[in-house]
Amino acid sequence: DHGAFLDTTPPFLVAITGKTMILGWRGTGSLADGLNDAAASPLSSLAWRKYAKTIKVQGAMTSIAHNDIVNHGTAIIAKAKELGITEIVTTGQSLGGGLSQIGHLTLRALIEDAKSQWHELEGINVRSVAFCGPMTTVLLNNATPETDVFLEKLWNNSCNVVYKNDVVPRAYGYLSFIEDFVEDAESDLVKDLPIPRIAKRLLDAQGKFDELLQGAKNNESLVGLLGVFSQYRHMGNLIYYESEDAEPLVLKDMGAFHKNTKGATNLLRSIKYKPVENPMDEFMGWHMDIIRGPGLSIPEEQLM
Repeated sequence: DHGAFLDTTPPFLVAITGKTMILGWRGTGSLADGLNDAAASPLSSLAWRKYAKTIKVQGAMTSIAHNDIVNHGTAIIAKAKELGITEIVTTGQSLGGGLSQIGHLTLRALIEDAKSQWHELEGINVRSVAFCGPMTTVLLNNATPETDVFLEKLWNNSCNVVYKNDVVPRAYGYLSFIEDFVEDAESDLVKDLPIPRIAKRLLDAQGKFDELLQGAKNNESLVGLLGVFSQYRHMGNLIYYESEDAEPLVLKDMGAFHKNTKGATNLLRSIKYKPVENPMDEFMGWHMDIIRGPGLSIPEEQLM
């Protein structure tokens, strides 16, 4: 749990079942986690230096994932060799989902690198299973054939589960979806302001909120930031559930600038935001139910 650094660094775990080793990260649970969620500078790393000119990922999350991998790497490698591990699965939800994707990228590159201690695990496959994780990857259009082969392996071994209108997996790059959510939630946000009703009328809180949104859209610095965010995308398959009882759809994210000339419907960005009556009340359900509601987690009382 990182001891004295728990309030700034999400917990990390290693578990083993059969010949599979699982590396997991916790989702957002502190103020610092929220700051790391927002610190979305696309950065390269020495860990994938052969592909660094093409592959950039969320900078703050990269630091967190690398911190755990470097601190526990020797022990993980030794245990994997001792037990004959054949597969490493990285996983997590929300922030943890983003960390699992970057952890996968990092380990896959390190295992391929003959100069890395992780090369001792050559032959062990790595894959990521994320839940409600944000986009973590920016790909520049300069890939070498060697980079394309690496990206194909990364893609074929990555998946992320998306539930209903969850905004987090649409961040950072699906900006129109996020904008539609904000507009749908506008009345909820104004309603929840801690201001007496009469004051809201006098101050025209709704009108002021509209002005704030419009001003933000015209802010030059914010426009530049959103231009960077728009380059983010997901790697691998996205397992999308429209509702609790729906059959899952397997989607792909081709990025914000993909021209869908053939009208493909299996794209993340072909799934539009669906307005609801109380968006802010629904928000946490969209993001957490996949693991806490009808989802996959074990109730906390059964873990005690």
